[in-house]
Amino acid sequence: MSRPTRTKITNVTIGAWPFRSQSAILGIMKTSLRKQVGLRAKELRLAAGMSQEAFAAHSDFARSYMSRIERGGANLSLDAIEQLAAALGVEAAALFVEAGSSLPISSVPSISPISPIAPATLSSAAPAATPIMVPFSDDGSYFHPGLMRPNAKTYRVGNKEASKYFPTFDKALEHLNSMKPARWWRPNAKGNWCLVTAVRWGPLPDVHAAGS
Repeated sequence: MSRPTRTKITNVTIGAWPFRSQSAILGIMKTSLRKQVGLRAKELRLAAGMSQEAFAAHSDFARSYMSRIERGGANLSLDAIEQLAAALGVEAAALFVEAGSSLPISSVPSISPISPIAPATLSSAAPAATPIMVPFSDDGSYFHPGLMRPNAKTYRVGNKEASKYFPTFDKALEHLNSMKPARWWRPNAKGNWCLVTAVRWGPLPDVHAAGS
């Protein structure tokens, strides 16, 4: 009895995706999400015609922090991704599109025309609250009302050699606004107070904004 012949398979298609060698698939997976977002952020920044220095002046991101983002070295929070997308003039989802893909890019967010408001609606509408902008460090922590030192009842800001102490959050925040870059003290995981440096500014999260 003759043995069945073997047929060499040269091209296999699974669903809509062509089969690739294991090495090719692993090569794609080696690009981390941080790196992909960084490359996309760089592409969008260049498409807007801005250098890192110009983008730093346009946004609340320090040039050194933007450089880390584009190299894939920064661990961005969701708030930072949202703020980065707004500064680039795109939706947050655009940062997760593979670099080089065709996507409409606008350096200026579109502004919808304002519809007329009836007098009754105008009188009853409550004014939108202005968000409190606070400094964020590269680990995602930020300056907030809960950082008052319990014994001294003050907020400590500035370098170790030139620290200043303020009795209220507002006064301390006002001084941080004048610093380049802003530096403040907060307790670490072990409860020891340490100095941190701002890499960007953003809205004070609601969990602390309500009590500020």
